[in-house]
Amino acid sequence: MAKEDTAALDEWPTADPSAIDGGEVARANEHRFRQEFGPAPFGLFVTSLAATQPNSYLAVNDAYCQLTGYPRRELAGADFLGDCHPDEQPVLEALIGKIMSGETRQIQANTRLICKNGEVACVRLTGSVIQPTGEEPYLAAYVEDITAAEQAQAELHQLERELLRSRRMDSLGQLVGGIAHDFNNMLTVITNYASLVRDEVTIAGATESATRWGPVRWDIEQIEEATDRAKRLIKHLLAYSQREQAQPAPVDVSRLINDVTGLLGEVLGEHVPVITRHGAGLWPVEADPGLLEQAIINIALNARDAMPAGGQVTIDTANVDTVSPGTASPASQREDAAELAELLPGRYVKICITDSGAGMDAITADRAFEPFFTTRPGDQAAGLGLPAVRRTAAQTGGKAWLRSEPGKGTTVTMMLPAAPGSATAWPTASHPGRVTEHAGAVLVVDDEAAIRDVAHRVLTSAGYRVTTAANGQEALRLLRDPATPADLVLTDVVMPGMTGKAFAAQAQQIRPGIRMMFMSGYEQQAASTESWPEPGTQVIAKPFSRAALLARVTQALAADIGTADTAQRAQPVRAEYH
Repeated sequence: MAKEDTAALDEWPTADPSAIDGGEVARANEHRFRQEFGPAPFGLFVTSLAATQPNSYLAVNDAYCQLTGYPRRELAGADFLGDCHPDEQPVLEALIGKIMSGETRQIQANTRLICKNGEVACVRLTGSVIQPTGEEPYLAAYVEDITAAEQAQAELHQLERELLRSRRMDSLGQLVGGIAHDFNNMLTVITNYASLVRDEVTIAGATESATRWGPVRWDIEQIEEATDRAKRLIKHLLAYSQREQAQPAPVDVSRLINDVTGLLGEVLGEHVPVITRHGAGLWPVEADPGLLEQAIINIALNARDAMPAGGQVTIDTANVDTVSPGTASPASQREDAAELAELLPGRYVKICITDSGAGMDAITADRAFEPFFTTRPGDQAAGLGLPAVRRTAAQTGGKAWLRSEPGKGTTVTMMLPAAPGSATAWPTASHPGRVTEHAGAVLVVDDEAAIRDVAHRVLTSAGYRVTTAANGQEALRLLRDPATPADLVLTDVVMPGMTGKAFAAQAQQIRPGIRMMFMSGYEQQAASTESWPEPGTQVIAKPFSRAALLARVTQALAADIGTADTAQRAQPVRAEYH
């Protein structure tokens, strides 16, 4: 408080009550206060500390009136504490109690005022006790509006929480990437041995009693279905930790939703049943299966949170041809006309996920797809679920939007382009028969003995000659030996001692032009940039099926030696989805 201001406050009020009556004293004091402090850019108020009328306003300046929105006539004689936020009143009352008891003569506190329009203003109070000679003491306090600073501080804290959450997600992603690598190796072994046994059982069932081998074949099919579910679970984890790259492949939407519905039953709980209604003859879509499943799960989790007392989630699918609008229902066309108008003309598969929750108002619905926006309190959510849904739809060339009204639930719609040439519905899957025998020599390099063994078994059963090595150094020694046959090298990307990339460079020096193909249980982000092969190099992702491995090996060996390197670089990097 400036020295001249303090002196002025010490003198106010100064009128001698014996010289003029009380009314004239009050008017003189108010006039002097307005002259000296009315134009001040900061708020200032004076309250009584008299036992008969504690905390009553005696005077306020213009800035304080502007801050609170109250005119002087409404503040005159009113209780100052009544204008404070209820949560702040006990603290301020205790501080004023210390002043009245003489324990302290100054006050400084950050508090909140309730303005006339109902808004909350954050302020910093700095005040002192003024004791005029022979009169009751009063409190004079400066009021600094710190609302903007408090909001900035709150935003900073929010950014810090988001950064911490992002770091936790990154740590989780690294952990999941490592677990996925080991898990994918095990799934590769299980998948391929099950496929080999199924073929043997098929042959045995054709020559012996089908009754005897039928149950065994059914057991093997259950193992294969379990490994398929495990593959999808790994993709869920990688997508959740944001380490999954988009790997588009033709997807049967009906089958994918049926698969994910089983997982939703466990995630959502018994109080939120999931109803699915599929349109007839759905076209396949070109999308990443794992990311699409994760998008559906994100929507369902948001729906669950909107129905704490229980409810229902409904998943509807349908074909939509924007060139021939008659394929969609008239009601749907009217509701989604603006969104459909933004899509390129063509065939789409529409996925609508509807909940029976509380719904959202228009303002909340407009912000629902914003990153980090959430209506959940505190740190309960990162606000990334729906943005990921929109990103997944956009990656396919489609679009995602939502409709919601308070009390009427929410519907999130994903419109995904149909796969090229999808004139008919997805064909019924079938297991491949016994593979055709091939000619050629393959060198398999992997530090996991189980992977080497199962690759050896699969490739030799198809007629290939196979040599295995446990690491890059051992493989180089084999390649230096002219007696080692090798038309193709199938090597792991990440190995101890020497990476697959470094090994491939030395292998090309020993045997120029030799074909190379990589395999990995890691996502590209999980492996270091130095160890990952050059963009465009053939990489088959673990877990791969026997059919996928044989198809890729056959393709690599079928290329002319002179164009092998070109063919490898023309092949996109992607995982097999079977």
